Amino acid sequence: PATRLKLWVDEVYSLSRDVTIVQDQNERYKILQRINERLSNPPNLFQGEKIDKGTLPSTAQLTTGISSANKDQYQLNRKGMNVGDKMSAILNQADVERQWGMLQYAESKREEGSEMRRAFNFYTRQLTFSDQYVLTASKEERKKMIRNDELPTLTSVITSDLDSRDLYRNQFLTAIDDACAEAAYQVKQHVEEADVTDLADIVRQAHSACDDWFSLIAPQDVADAIKDVQFGKQTG
Repeated sequence: PATRLKLWVDEVYSLSRDVTIVQDQNERYKILQRINERLSNPPNLFQGEKIDKGTLPSTAQLTTGISSANKDQYQLNRKGMNVGDKMSAILNQADVERQWGMLQYAESKREEGSEMRRAFNFYTRQLTFSDQYVLTASKEERKKMIRNDELPTLTSVITSDLDSRDLYRNQFLTAIDDACAEAAYQVKQHVEEADVTDLADIVRQAHSACDDWFSLIAPQDVADAIKDVQFGKQTG
């Protein structure tokens, strides 16, 4: 689903670049109409992919990857604590997981009104995380982090990854909503009065956010997904 969304955004972005280059007002207005038509009619993002209605978005992260990482980390942190501190730590862990569950429930409700949001989350909820990570810091930075006991925990690494995906998703959704509104407004103007400058910039922002989200996926996986979707179009 997210790949179908990407191909659609790429198409709109290409049109938005064309509309800023064309000098003829009538031709520019025709491209504007095409942009508005594409934005007003996004593709059907789910075409046979099954959505497990019984599992909330990213709940799998709570019950497997991030949850197990959290529990392991909490167990390490509780070593050496007295009974009172251990009880407080256990209660804190339960509260963190309760809040996480509430956030995921709220996200599932937001999905109901946005197929695009659902497409991004459909991929994210299927992620599985290893119990190890690769530290990309320089040799000097690694030594400093080890000396100062500042190596990131597995929990923080997973959380950072998910937060980045959510950030780029939200940036995209905001920009694409703005682009739809701007295109709908400009297409109602007279040919000589239509201004495509803001529209082109907003579409660029949406395209950039989408690219940032996909940058968190292995390039070969993205290329394979694009081939699969394009092959499906040819044979469908």
